[in-house]
Amino acid sequence: MKTEKNMASTLTLLPLTASHGLMHVMAAALPVLSLLVMDEFQLTYTAVGLLSFAFAAAIGLGSILAGLLSDRFDGIMLISLGFFFTAILAAILLLSRNFLSLTLIFIIMGFFLSFYHPSALSSITKSFKIKRGRAYGVHETGASIGMAITPLIAAFISFYYGWRFVYLFLAVPAVFFAFLLFMMMKSEREGGWRKEQKFFSDVSANTNANDLELKAFLRQIISTGSLRRIYVIEGLFGFVIGGALTFIPIFLNEAKGLGPEFAVTITCVFTAGGAIGKFVGGHLSDFVDERKVMAIGFFLVTPLFLVVSFLPLFWAIMALALAGLIFPTVLPAIITTIGKEIEPSRTGIAFGLLMFAGFGFAAISRLILGLVSDSFGIATVFYPIVIATLVGGVLNCTKTFKEKS
Repeated sequence: MKTEKNMASTLTLLPLTASHGLMHVMAAALPVLSLLVMDEFQLTYTAVGLLSFAFAAAIGLGSILAGLLSDRFDGIMLISLGFFFTAILAAILLLSRNFLSLTLIFIIMGFFLSFYHPSALSSITKSFKIKRGRAYGVHETGASIGMAITPLIAAFISFYYGWRFVYLFLAVPAVFFAFLLFMMMKSEREGGWRKEQKFFSDVSANTNANDLELKAFLRQIISTGSLRRIYVIEGLFGFVIGGALTFIPIFLNEAKGLGPEFAVTITCVFTAGGAIGKFVGGHLSDFVDERKVMAIGFFLVTPLFLVVSFLPLFWAIMALALAGLIFPTVLPAIITTIGKEIEPSRTGIAFGLLMFAGFGFAAISRLILGLVSDSFGIATVFYPIVIATLVGGVLNCTKTFKEKS
């Protein structure tokens, strides 16, 4: 019986890992393509940051609703719906011809992409009672592989067909995963369709219950110091990743003299090592204190981001590659900590708020980095990132020191 349950959990984890990769390809494509979008619409760095801010903020805010829904309804169905409507919006993107319509489409797309994380992480938490860190690490590996190939996909397609066709291309696997997950959900649960019909009819009826649940959980976060800290650390993680992913291609083009398509392609050096980093971070989280994993990850990347602006092109690329390998070890440790501290019935909203913190700070990061770049030059774009990594490391060390005292 135990073997069958483990096998069922693994079979759920594999398609979620693959779909996690697609989710991050679709989420990371806009930051990676920001240089090309900036050229077409003649945008300032601040305007580019504003567009990415709106997109990431929509994912973050939508994650709260998605978290509440995933605690009540089938999370796999939510993911399926999110992919399906994201694919439709990716096709509509071809029709946008001004900055306002472009921003509106990305805001709605971000909302549907937000369905993924709370539902998937909640499902994994409920499926794996032991060695969750390893499960989270495997799941996050999918995201890193997706982020690693995003610059390559974006550069190749945009070179021949333009940047909008990147999203049209991604709409095809989005529809595929929408139907794959839907069929998987139906095969695993008898009467699955009747349950999903209830989903559509009960959302409005559960609004008051959702509000009460959210308020109760917010009170729990406020009153629990360890939870407050982990949400802040997730926010700092999102600040670093979101800002770096958006402005690395712009930095390589403007400060290092690479062409737009080549700068987009080279961005993969920052994203490529994340799969290894998250896999290692997940395993370490099962055997080492999660805060130590987080502290080491934050502190090790601080000097790398600090010196990258002063290095020649080759060594700047090497520094970014090393940072992209080390820093992702932090994320499985963050997720494992949440999984340990939250009761199973609240994992959806817990992870929804975690994604809100991550994508919310990522949105703010893009806006701040845009303003800094416009005010002081693109070479200064990494300084706010350095401050965020230092704060993240100090927060983890402070908590560990207090417990030892």
